[in-house]
Amino acid sequence: MSPAEVAENSPGSSVGTAERAVADNPAWYHTIELAPGVTTPGAVDLRDVAAKLLPEDLSGKRALDVGTFDGFWAFEMERRGAEVVALDVDKVEAAEWPPASRPEMERRAREWGVDLGRGFKTASGLLGSSARRVICNVYDLDLERIDGPVDFAFSGAILLHLRDPVRALERVKNVLESGGELRLMEPVSLALTLRAPRRPSAVFRAADSGFGWWLPNLATLHAWPRAAGFASSERITFVRPPARRVRQVYAGLRCIPG
Repeated sequence: MSPAEVAENSPGSSVGTAERAVADNPAWYHTIELAPGVTTPGAVDLRDVAAKLLPEDLSGKRALDVGTFDGFWAFEMERRGAEVVALDVDKVEAAEWPPASRPEMERRAREWGVDLGRGFKTASGLLGSSARRVICNVYDLDLERIDGPVDFAFSGAILLHLRDPVRALERVKNVLESGGELRLMEPVSLALTLRAPRRPSAVFRAADSGFGWWLPNLATLHAWPRAAGFASSERITFVRPPARRVRQVYAGLRCIPG
């Protein structure tokens, strides 16, 4: 479905329109309800997780969704009252895949029909969302790119895909208002966490994983924001959302800048 067709039928789109929009995108990552009873067939379903990771009320806040993809977290923050800026790269080939697996990941993306931004555009139109998608690599994030600071930032399962998680977190910290906060959701290794509960350690996965660089223990997940200049971090939850391929345990953190 083209953006024009989406716009013609939003908000309050019919169930039939939503069903056609879902079918037109062969590669949904997020599970999003677009109309009553019409849900995208996402690879991961975060709907029951959102309440554990996001504040109940974000009214009057300006929020940043880092690595938005289909926009699930952006729409959830907007639903809680925030004005949302949704950050993403322009195409899936711009993802920071490990060099060893890049040719294979590009082949798979073409095979699966991944068109980054298509799901966000479709879902945004059907939901009547005002969330603004901004094309920007997180390493290049600054105040000018998003037209000023934000009060709240969320990054969900992004750091594992980055060669330099600390650099990314530093860029996010630099666009937060004084008194703002960042919330993270990242996969953690329970085995490493039990083996070394206080010592940061991580599995380096870039040589054998298609799209990931790190699987940290909980201590590492706390150490990354500290290294980026955040004053403190606290764990707020563990979650294990349903996923189509691999179910992973994630930790949710609340990080306060210095």
